[in-house]
Amino acid sequence: MMLVRKNSSLLVGFLSGTSKISILLSPSNTLTSLRLLTSKADDPSPKTPFIVKYLIDSLGLSSPEADKCSKSLTHIKSPSNPDSVLEFFRKNGFTDADIKRILCSHSRVLCAKVDSTLKPKFEVMRDLGFSDTQITKLITANPLTLNYLSYCNLRPRIEFFNTFLDSYDDIVKAISKDKSLLASSLEKTIKPNIAFLKECQFSFERIVSLLIRGRGVIGRAPKSLKSIVKRVNELGVPHGSGMFFLTFRCLCGVSVDMFDAKMKLLASLGFSQSELLSAILKQPLILCLSAKNLCEKVDFLVKEAGCELSYVSRYPTMVGLSMTKRLIPRNYVMKLIMERGLLKKKIGFFYFVSISERNFLNKYIFSFQQRMPELPNIYRSASAGKFLY
Repeated sequence: MMLVRKNSSLLVGFLSGTSKISILLSPSNTLTSLRLLTSKADDPSPKTPFIVKYLIDSLGLSSPEADKCSKSLTHIKSPSNPDSVLEFFRKNGFTDADIKRILCSHSRVLCAKVDSTLKPKFEVMRDLGFSDTQITKLITANPLTLNYLSYCNLRPRIEFFNTFLDSYDDIVKAISKDKSLLASSLEKTIKPNIAFLKECQFSFERIVSLLIRGRGVIGRAPKSLKSIVKRVNELGVPHGSGMFFLTFRCLCGVSVDMFDAKMKLLASLGFSQSELLSAILKQPLILCLSAKNLCEKVDFLVKEAGCELSYVSRYPTMVGLSMTKRLIPRNYVMKLIMERGLLKKKIGFFYFVSISERNFLNKYIFSFQQRMPELPNIYRSASAGKFLY
């Protein structure tokens, strides 16, 4: 009986709205709860960081570009300093496209102080004789050079480079492509490297070429440079020859481990040791090809073009030719004109793929067009990856 009364009182309390459950389920509280849930669901995405929005609004960077540039700028909360940097660059002849390129490469320049950092660097270059156009080209091409532009660092280098390079335009080209020419020690690295290359019978012209176009060569550690020359010597390339220079340039971009791996790969494809050396001495650029590229081309030359490995090693230039633009379409045409009996004698595959496009069209496309009118279209289609027969 007591249990029934107790349950009855609980039920009355529940129905009368005095219980905790009834309070929670009251119309006002239910509406409040719904509002809270709705407000959370409708909350906007996290607010865009100031610097990201600044980069988008001030220079028109895309969101991904701004996100990438902002990683080292998250401490910037005010437009004051960035505005002064952008104004400085614009006053010095940089377009917004130039500034955008600079920031995408070296975004921390937005943190620089204009009066104490940027102005002195520009004044140094002007005092040394660089024109505003040359300064703009240099900094836009290689923004990291800003870190090394000081009078005591730049002046002796300009004086030294002037003994090899004819003009400030050439110096700008050199430094633009290779910041190590400013970052590496002049006395401990650059001068010793050039002296060593002279000992290896590199001509004046080739040293100039390395300065202007040899990115990361003259400014690398002397020990590394000597190691590369040692590897070229081991291949048996004579000093002073054009092939020594070409092999040296190729090996500058290939580490010892990469070189050993490439030699093992070529051996695994069936080349003998003598064939390997012959191929590399004639075309060292094959060392710069990726493993996949190298395997695909050798496989094509042997299986599709019918070349022996010994033939490939005699004419390794073929391995450096484009598969889609040269090897495949010309091989396709060669087989067709041979099947039609248009060739009076067999032509070596190397000659067929190595002659210039103009000569190839005249000798093997247009000359046979009368007997095979569809040939130009066949070759054009094959060059586009479409084979009509």
